[in-house]
Amino acid sequence: MSRYSSWVSRQIVVLVMASAALAGCQTTATKLAQGSPEDREAGTNADKLRPLSASSGVGGRNVDTTLSSGSILLPDYVPVRRYQDVFTLDGENKRVLVEYAWDYRAGTAVEKVYDESGLELRRTQLPGTTISFTDRELELAIALTREDPRLAGLFKQGDMNYYAGFAYREPDDPGCGEGSRCLHVIVSEGDGQRHVAHSIVDLMTRRVIHPQLDPDRFPDLIPGKS
Repeated sequence: MSRYSSWVSRQIVVLVMASAALAGCQTTATKLAQGSPEDREAGTNADKLRPLSASSGVGGRNVDTTLSSGSILLPDYVPVRRYQDVFTLDGENKRVLVEYAWDYRAGTAVEKVYDESGLELRRTQLPGTTISFTDRELELAIALTREDPRLAGLFKQGDMNYYAGFAYREPDDPGCGEGSRCLHVIVSEGDGQRHVAHSIVDLMTRRVIHPQLDPDRFPDLIPGKS
């Protein structure tokens, strides 16, 4: 088995496990509302108190793979994960909600801690930290990959399968270094065994950084066609 095939096999196993663990969990993306950036980021108390899980990364479920990139508008601040915990505050154990999000203004992950009423207790920027993605972010990554002229013609026929996620950050990669929000997009055809594309997309700049991460691997031929 090649290095690429082995890598993809491991990722698909992770995707399947994540899909099972996240069954019934659905992320939401809030469109930009009127008011200040702080107001838009804060959201309602109901939003802040609602548990939230990252996307399973599989196209065709909660992820629409038919959208155009121009129709997808991401908020400046995108919550990705939110869960309940207990912190010791002022010498007392108190229930809190912990939220991890991506700040598209600052290009960094953020951790927020709320009390049970939704009052923000603490906000910490986490530079250099990679976090998972929401369904809407994956829809944008897939759309940008489908629209890239360097991949023109690869997605026009057959039944395409899209898997997206897995943050990609390389210090020596000028497109995916500090402050980037790069991720993998893997495309296969039919039963999922025919490789079509493996791209790296940066959501911060809305660009496909690497249309084919493994340039020596070409799309697999369809049986019966040359």
